[in-house]
Amino acid sequence: MTGTREKKSGAGKTVLAVVLFVVALGLAGLSAFLAWQNSREKALRQQAEADSAQAARTIETLEGQLTETSDSLAEANDSLAEANETIGELQRKLEEDDPFVPGHPAYEDLYPDFYAPQPLDASQTPDHVIYLTFDDGPSDRTDEILPILEREGIKATFFEVGAYLDGNQTNIERAKRIVAQGHTLAMHSYSHNYKTCYASVEAFLDDFYKVFTIMRDQVGYTPTMYRFPGGSTNAYNYGVEQDIIAEMLRRGFVPYDWNMSAQDATSKPLPVETIISNVMAYSGHQYGVVLMHDSKARTTTVQALPEMIRQLRAQGYTFAGLTPEVKPILFGYKTNR
Repeated sequence: MTGTREKKSGAGKTVLAVVLFVVALGLAGLSAFLAWQNSREKALRQQAEADSAQAARTIETLEGQLTETSDSLAEANDSLAEANETIGELQRKLEEDDPFVPGHPAYEDLYPDFYAPQPLDASQTPDHVIYLTFDDGPSDRTDEILPILEREGIKATFFEVGAYLDGNQTNIERAKRIVAQGHTLAMHSYSHNYKTCYASVEAFLDDFYKVFTIMRDQVGYTPTMYRFPGGSTNAYNYGVEQDIIAEMLRRGFVPYDWNMSAQDATSKPLPVETIISNVMAYSGHQYGVVLMHDSKARTTTVQALPEMIRQLRAQGYTFAGLTPEVKPILFGYKTNR
């Protein structure tokens, strides 16, 4: 019995020892596992912290780059705005200076009522017609010329100076008589001052608008034609002549130079025979525009007029007043008079 109990006691101890070993082994394994788990979690935390720090640095870098990009974009927008403003200024300047770019010169906006009443034509080329024209009036000589024209049954054209009409009721009445007798009244500037009226296109418009309004408002006649003081080509209007003609044509006004001349604008009146000879020397044109003057000193021009008319008629010419349908005689720089 005793031996059996001892055997059972030894076996129990062995089982207990095994159990304790297994428990100890399990505890050791658990401890190792927990240690590994802690180490792994620590490593993961450290990696996460490192990743977070790197992400924060990346975000900060990107934010800095975005700020720089935004600043650069703002600067670029400012530069673009300045460039557009500069381009706009240059475009406006070009439109003012160059009639061939889109838009129009500023002087086209001047005097919106300064337009001829008829559509522009100026295409007729009459055959064997003489257009007698008188510049620089009116004056006492006008009173002498009108009866001669009436007696001869001739209509003529008078290019008047506005300053001689302005405030001068006698000359206003002379201009009205010109119109009433069926002659053509036309503009020859207000001032007849070459330096001022040819200073620019604007200056020319300023000057001619004055004579235009005097004729329209005081004489009761709206002019449709004009003559340049000194002719369309002279020493004072070089560089603006073509712009002036283009602008005046745009407004419907037709310019007329001449192809026959009495050459009577002299300091002393020319002899009658010389005036007639000067005009007849240029005869032979299909149609002739004769330059003469009815300013106060031109006494011999009046005296020469009847014989001049007789000789021109003898060559088969008829006479008429200019109309805006007649193709203008205009000078060229190489063929000036």
